[in-house]
Amino acid sequence: MRLPLCVLCSMRLWPRSLYYGWVVAGASGSIGFANAASAISILTIFVVPMSEEFGWGRTQIAGATTAGAILGAALAPFIGRLVDRFGSRLTLVISGTIIGLGCVYLSAMQTLLGFYLAFTVSRIADQGGVKIGTSVAAGKWFERYRGRATGLVFLVETVGVIVLAPLTQLVIGQWGWRSAWLMLAAVMFLLGVIPCALWVRRQPEDMGLAVDGGRRAPAEDAEVAERAEVGEAEQSLTLRDAARTPAFWIALASLFLGSNAVSGPGLHLVPYLTERGLNATAAVGAISVMATAGAAGAMIAGVAADRVSPRWLMVALYLAGTAALLLLVNTDTLAETYAVVILMGLIGTGINTLAPLMWAANYGRGSLGAIHGVGRASQVLGFAVGPLVSGIAYDSTGTYRGVFLALAGVALVAAGLMAAARTWRSRD
Repeated sequence: MRLPLCVLCSMRLWPRSLYYGWVVAGASGSIGFANAASAISILTIFVVPMSEEFGWGRTQIAGATTAGAILGAALAPFIGRLVDRFGSRLTLVISGTIIGLGCVYLSAMQTLLGFYLAFTVSRIADQGGVKIGTSVAAGKWFERYRGRATGLVFLVETVGVIVLAPLTQLVIGQWGWRSAWLMLAAVMFLLGVIPCALWVRRQPEDMGLAVDGGRRAPAEDAEVAERAEVGEAEQSLTLRDAARTPAFWIALASLFLGSNAVSGPGLHLVPYLTERGLNATAAVGAISVMATAGAAGAMIAGVAADRVSPRWLMVALYLAGTAALLLLVNTDTLAETYAVVILMGLIGTGINTLAPLMWAANYGRGSLGAIHGVGRASQVLGFAVGPLVSGIAYDSTGTYRGVFLALAGVALVAAGLMAAARTWRSRD
């Protein structure tokens, strides 16, 4: 008799004492690491060499990132439903393959249209596919340790940017920017697509396991088999039921406004800091400090969420965002700069980690994919609007001061809305 592949993998590669959910979290983190290939922090390294070769303007290149984010947001709710029904593996494998093939095409493209097609599709697969699949994969397999498992995934994802950014710069310096895109494609296939295809599974019930580990008693099998198919419907709300609660819409509004405030300074941070008197080297170095703080923030937020309501942690982070933006307005020394970017790193990654945990705590894990898909769409739209508003304000007034102060107020409103978004399942 042939055993299922998932059983063979668990028998041969994982000790019985290791809960398979940690394997799923590890594979999800691995594709998150490789997903740096579609990150803005990586694209910015290609801007100069591609602009020099093709004569493209910065606005032309930036347009692809906005288009990809908006389209990814539009698809996120649909992909979330697919994740609930079929599991994260299919979404992650398809999305990773699209990103990998997009990188291969980028290594050979010759036109701006080709760049737009390849990078926009890659960003759609990133924002609408990988980001949804990795978050939900961890959420489906854990309850007691859901926070630290999700934090681990986002920690590894942030480390991907930290590691691949200098590696990309090294490859560009040695062999050119086209070879760098091929390198990123290879990383995605080896560390992203293959691990997810082999080891990601939909939920513990499909392997005869209980959430957080252990095996169900035989008498429970018939009872929980149907529950597994509907995702514990008696303990969770569907997206339709969640959408009937005011708290759901209040939380969505908070995520949108908070994402506006958090992302607003991001694209403009280096030019703003240089305008404030920092030299270019120190300003760019601040970005590395922010990424490192973000990696720590993912794990800190995840571990904290196992003890404290994720919703209240998000309130605290939005309040910290208000403080960071107020400090940013008056920043003109290196010490103040590092204080600001450390806060921004902790806040940005912390919010991304806590959002799916907040949905799971409020509405259960049965429809987590669909609910987080809608929430992710709200966040991504905020990420797209924030930098655009900051740029328009600067072009109109010649200064970032007014818009950063306004964004501080937006973060404060987001904190108030999130505090009001209490539901019947909230752990507070």
